[in-house]
Amino acid sequence: MKIAAIGGGVIGGGWIARFILAGHDVRVFDPHPEAARIVGEVMGNASRAWGKLYQAPLPEAGRIIWCDSIADAVKDADYIQESVPERLDLKHKILSEIEAAAPRMP
Repeated sequence: MKIAAIGGGVIGGGWIARFILAGHDVRVFDPHPEAARIVGEVMGNASRAWGKLYQAPLPEAGRIIWCDSIADAVKDADYIQESVPERLDLKHKILSEIEAAAPRMP
């Protein structure tokens, strides 16, 4: 499954961690200069929590693929997780960009 994540804050980072820890690669776009650090911290917390929750080794993790644009992140995606801040103007803008670049449903 090809997964894209738009937004890598705490909520987006949580989604990204869940997908990565389940073994999926995730194409991520977030223009925030601290996005990689934030996602990295969330990933660390999620990895520790997974071990405590399941008391079993983690499956082979997927990887994060950082993208330079929404279009690059969502091209060929089977699933797109949008996790940008809850501002209506921003949501409209981002969802329009996703819709313009995402693969068409058959």
